[in-house]
Amino acid sequence: MKYSMILLSFTLVFCGCKLSAQTKQDSLDIENAVRNYVEGWAAGDIDRVAKGVSTELVKRTIGQDKEGLSYTNNMSASLLLVATKMNKEGIRGKDLEPDKPFKETVQIFDVTGDFALVKGMNTKYGFFDYCQLAKFNGEWKIINVLWGMVPQKK
Repeated sequence: MKYSMILLSFTLVFCGCKLSAQTKQDSLDIENAVRNYVEGWAAGDIDRVAKGVSTELVKRTIGQDKEGLSYTNNMSASLLLVATKMNKEGIRGKDLEPDKPFKETVQIFDVTGDFALVKGMNTKYGFFDYCQLAKFNGEWKIINVLWGMVPQKK
């Protein structure tokens, strides 16, 4: 009985502890980096996108050719900025729900030291981003993005 109580006490203590080393400020900065990247893209704001991503960003998705063979499609930080500029000029992709306001949700999955894993998602344009971030010189920046389209309901 004594050992059961000790085990129960340790379990309650450890279940109530936050094991990651992230601070509230880290969480805010991580979320802001993801929002700068996605919301900046949607608004055509190159400066805002550049604020959220590393100059060495690699952004990837999976495509398929007309026979169904999969391939990896890569985008660099510089190409992302050109795509953002095109949004500002009105050459945007298709709005899945044109009457719906743009809203980005950000979910932080993990923060370990100076590294973080985050999911950003919006319904207006129908894409999601799995973002890997790192703290560079005290600033959280997105280093890698794996993105895709949200499956449409039939």
